[in-house]
Amino acid sequence: MQYRQLGASNLAVSRIGCGTWALGGRGWGAHNERQARAALEACLEHGINFFDTAPVYGFGRSEQVLGEVLRPVRSRVIIATKCGLAWNDSGRVHHDLSREGLRRDLDASLRRLQTDYIDLYQIHWPDRRNPLEETLDELAGFQRSGAVRRIGVCNFSAQQLREARGLAPVVSIQQPYNLLQQDEAREVLPLCREHTLGFIAYSPLAQGVLAGEMAAAARPGVRDVRRRNPLYRDRERYEQAVRYAAGLPRPAAHAALRFLLDQPGVTCVLVGMTKRAHVETNIAALDCRGARDPADC
Repeated sequence: MQYRQLGASNLAVSRIGCGTWALGGRGWGAHNERQARAALEACLEHGINFFDTAPVYGFGRSEQVLGEVLRPVRSRVIIATKCGLAWNDSGRVHHDLSREGLRRDLDASLRRLQTDYIDLYQIHWPDRRNPLEETLDELAGFQRSGAVRRIGVCNFSAQQLREARGLAPVVSIQQPYNLLQQDEAREVLPLCREHTLGFIAYSPLAQGVLAGEMAAAARPGVRDVRRRNPLYRDRERYEQAVRYAAGLPRPAAHAALRFLLDQPGVTCVLVGMTKRAHVETNIAALDCRGARDPADC
């Protein structure tokens, strides 16, 4: 496994990290938790040390399962989770980056993850109703207390990232980035390179499209989270994306991941892996540097 420092922090993260949205068991179709746990074990076996989750993934279930699997190896892994999205009894999600909400999120995440500190604590989404100054002041307090080692942000624009850097010691940003969706990263990556900020790419396979296994006629179900993805919402755009993926060298996932791994400034690529076979396929992309065809790896 290859590792890189996350920005100017002392966190050395694996180039391929494990994204655990699907581990929550909601919004991704059929889910087999036994297989998902086995995938986490496979990640550890192959040297993946960076695991990213969030309270809203499965309404706490992703953090809970991750905590159970990683507890025996806690000192050897880097756990990233998030704050700022809350839900009510009916499952309706809303933004809450208030001081009270942050304290509630942190306490619940520590409990579910069975740990007394979070390696990377990230703002999940900007929240216009709560001043960023107060949010980051509270997060800086968490860091001083030792409950949080490093602070990061997700889904921030370049301007929001500049503002956040001026308010607290932010070390990283997490953004969607893949062969089909590059606009947000193009805006933020130069800033990361200039200021030694870690860049964590999520949705590298465009939520399955760039794995090259989607059929043009396939559409996500009513409760599938991918229905909110612009690639899936528009039928014509979706069909174009499937055709694009079909034209990539096989296996398509290698081409998609290698593209990101070769981009200057990209620290880590987060991939959702719910089966051992996913882990084997994705880490093989690390050996594709310089290959003219991913199939030659």
